[in-house]
Amino acid sequence: MEGNVGREKQKYIILGLLFMTWIINYLDKLSINIAVIPIAKEFHLNESQTGLIISVFFMSYAVMQLIGGWLSDKYGSRKVILISLLLWSVFTILTGYAWSFISLIVIRLLFGLGEGSFPAASSLALAESFPKAERGRAKSVLTSATTIGGLLSTVIAASLITTIGWRNLFHAFGVLGILMSVLLFFFLKPSVTENVKDVEQKATKVPFKKLLKMPMLWQLMIMYFGVSIVNWGLASWMPSYLVKVKHLDLVSMGAISMIPAAVGFISVLTTGWIIDKFMVGREKYLIIIGAIISGVCVYLMAHAPSIPLVITYQSINNIGALLATTTILTLPLKYFSPGTIGTAVGFMYFGGQLAGAISPSIMGFVISLFNGSYNAAFIFLMLAMIIPIITALTLRTKDSSPEVLQAQVQ
Repeated sequence: MEGNVGREKQKYIILGLLFMTWIINYLDKLSINIAVIPIAKEFHLNESQTGLIISVFFMSYAVMQLIGGWLSDKYGSRKVILISLLLWSVFTILTGYAWSFISLIVIRLLFGLGEGSFPAASSLALAESFPKAERGRAKSVLTSATTIGGLLSTVIAASLITTIGWRNLFHAFGVLGILMSVLLFFFLKPSVTENVKDVEQKATKVPFKKLLKMPMLWQLMIMYFGVSIVNWGLASWMPSYLVKVKHLDLVSMGAISMIPAAVGFISVLTTGWIIDKFMVGREKYLIIIGAIISGVCVYLMAHAPSIPLVITYQSINNIGALLATTTILTLPLKYFSPGTIGTAVGFMYFGGQLAGAISPSIMGFVISLFNGSYNAAFIFLMLAMIIPIITALTLRTKDSSPEVLQAQVQ
């Protein structure tokens, strides 16, 4: 009895620690979207160069997703999380010492390598600590940390840049990450709570080549690629859009951005509950509905005549986009065997970070091509949401289980 109580307490401690780490992750990662405004002025950068600074991080980040997932399955989530957090915190600090466009490119490239292992490792830590029936809610809580991190990064970055400058902003966030790694060192101790059969499955590693034969793996990666085009495109360029096109100052922009982020936070938590309670085996319908809502709202946002309407459509977009995103991110934890979760999640995140590498650069190029107009860039995002809709129509989870998926690669 005491052992069960101890395991219950430990899994929520782990969830809380990972929640805080994800918030720090997004503070470090997304602050560049605000900081790039004064950086572009200081280094005399155009929109294409600005987009490249944002995108280069995702190039190395994407590559490391694949390696990080495999490392997590091989060496365990704890080691990979600690090393990744330390590395990206160091490169966050170094970002504040950048002296040129090229130095920023190099530092952001290394930043991506350091951070790339964390998403898959954190998902594996959840799978090691929560039973399948609770993983949708646990993953939604973890995903909600990204919305809080996105909210805080905009508000805090905008405020700190105007008071202490963009360089000191990165120094402060990097130190915060190092302090968090000390806390994780002492308290992050994932333990498998599934039954004996699952533990035995965990010991059975599936070769990566065989894992690639699983149709669901590719479907998840493609869907996550599509929704991430929109998520990272808006995260990267909405601050600049609100400042340059809608003529808000940095502080006002940061404050008003809290509204869509707060709506997204509620959407993520609600989605996790819906998945676990009502949509087991029918998750693809949530993905389709969410993607349609997002695509329509991106179009409306591009043509909104006022700031209140822009924020309204952005908020509804967050409901749809995060409905699809949260569902996609939960599926590997429910339908893949424990010994493959880290690698599978890493592969899926690889698709998402490819989108992160592509989307900001394409949008920057399109905005430059149309002389500062964002309309064509928003149309690009709207069309990207067709990808998860079409792919979700082919997804079959109703009769799937870890055992069935495992058998597909035998």
